[in-house]
Amino acid sequence: MTEKVKNILKGAGSIMDIAPATNYKKYVPQKNTTKRMEGHWRRVGKNIQTAIERFSNEQKAKK
Repeated sequence: MTEKVKNILKGAGSIMDIAPATNYKKYVPQKNTTKRMEGHWRRVGKNIQTAIERFSNEQKAKK
């Protein structure tokens, strides 16, 4: 690639950084840190509970 083409591509890339086509607001967390951590721990607890129930059912099935 020639130097001219590289410069044109760099320029186009920098314009895309300034005005991206994607709306990134949907990726920014809306809740505060405490509420987000609370949600994470609730999901962890549910996953652990599900794993315990599956393990228990597997053990009962083996008997």
